[in-house]
Amino acid sequence: MKMRLVAAAVMGLAMTTAIAASNTPNAATPTTPAAATSATSLNSDTDKLSYSIGADLGKNFKKQGIDINPSAMAKGLQDGMSGGQLLLTEQQMKEVLNKFQKDLMAKRNAEFTKKAEENKIKGEAFLTANKNKDGVISLPSGLQYKVLEKGNGAKPTKNDTVTVEYTGKLIDGQVFDSTERTGKPATFKVSQVIPGWTEALQLMPAGSTWEVYVPADLAYGPRSVGGPIGPNETLIFKIHLISVKKSEA
Repeated sequence: MKMRLVAAAVMGLAMTTAIAASNTPNAATPTTPAAATSATSLNSDTDKLSYSIGADLGKNFKKQGIDINPSAMAKGLQDGMSGGQLLLTEQQMKEVLNKFQKDLMAKRNAEFTKKAEENKIKGEAFLTANKNKDGVISLPSGLQYKVLEKGNGAKPTKNDTVTVEYTGKLIDGQVFDSTERTGKPATFKVSQVIPGWTEALQLMPAGSTWEVYVPADLAYGPRSVGGPIGPNETLIFKIHLISVKKSEA
């Protein structure tokens, strides 16, 4: 049973990534299928589904650098579905799949660690250069900000609720989040966001617009939150503090 779970996890991982990737258009990919170059015919929905699954898995294995023998994989699929004699015992297959899973996890952990270190170095270099730019103010925590528009309203405390418009981007300029995408401002408690935001908001009078430069340890740190934000990312936010709702406590 455990061997089946390992195999399912491996296939599920490949399928999940492949399906996600298929939702992103690739400018280098033709929009119409190439002419058939083999004797394989795709006459039925089952044929097309079978081919699509195989093609997605193949592309994903190649993208991840996973060394697969397509012929052996097809043979294993055929033998498994036919219920006939398998070329490996259940124990042998279990050992192979367990080793593959461990090796893949070790590879990904090494890549993650390398990426975290690269992002940390790039972020520190960016902040070192940025602090010398006109109008940039550096705080003891490492947070930096620049006042784009000065407001004259109340400054929120940690327990207050604020309404803001913002755009978040990486130091390379890639936008990862923005209230412009939703078409409406965001409202939240000052204490319920990343530490860099909590610190900056308490310094901002309502009506202000700041550009805030958040070092990794005041953002998401060494963990990855998905999407463009990797481990140890330094983040940049343009924040417009619209209003402050004082805590009733």
